Amino acid sequence: MTWKNSVNMPHVALIAQDPTLFVEEISISKKSPIDNFYETTSEINTKCTPGFISSNGNSITSLMLVGLISATENYFREILGEILSICPIAQKKSVEQKIQLGSLLWGDKSVHNKTAFEFLAFSNSKNITDTFNSFIEHVVSQHGAWKSWLNEFDKLCELRHAIVHSDNLIAGKNAIKLNLQRSKKPQRIKIDYANLQNASLVCTSTVQAANNELFEMMVKRWAVSWRQLGCPPEQISDKNLLAIRNLFLSKRDNRNRTITARQSAQDFISHVKADFSL
Repeated sequence: MTWKNSVNMPHVALIAQDPTLFVEEISISKKSPIDNFYETTSEINTKCTPGFISSNGNSITSLMLVGLISATENYFREILGEILSICPIAQKKSVEQKIQLGSLLWGDKSVHNKTAFEFLAFSNSKNITDTFNSFIEHVVSQHGAWKSWLNEFDKLCELRHAIVHSDNLIAGKNAIKLNLQRSKKPQRIKIDYANLQNASLVCTSTVQAANNELFEMMVKRWAVSWRQLGCPPEQISDKNLLAIRNLFLSKRDNRNRTITARQSAQDFISHVKADFSL
């Protein structure tokens, strides 16, 4: 026994970890990206009751916030990948973008359009808007709901940084971006039931606003831009228009009758054609 061993208990003997024990295969989701988002966040929200939070403390709620942000980021990856797979304008825009070799070596060919975004972080609004512009040539509307909610999402991402990187302690850069008052004492993240519900509202509204704006953009491309490019008839067919709709359509919202302007497939096609004089 020497002074070298006088500060903490001895560590255990090294045991090599088997990463395969930490993962499992799952079925490929056939749901729309927004419904995948709903599924993940609903599981978090239903478990985080006031009683659960009271019993488990702040550390658990902080991890739940990270889960909400992660689900939001995954929505952006999924919807980008799907748009890239069907939109010729997006394909032309993204053709010179770089991707990580690991995405090609490990990922199945059927999901290369999604794995292209593995190396990109969507944990702040600038990364999100820059990526949508550089990969699919969509500039987020500066006066739309998506832009407004991204500003609120940014605040959550600053909190996430403290949770993930510094044991819930707010770093100076994050404090300045959040406009927090200076303090002689360290400031720590505190997430109660109301805070978590508000964070969930921000993430959900960000995704819903993005889904609406991107849906409108894709329908306009089908009706106008793809025709100007001289796309083949099958690409500007009614069937393809419905495929665009299904990519953005939330079956959960449709089932719950929470969509303001619910339409049958035929009504949707008719209204789009009328709007664009097709």
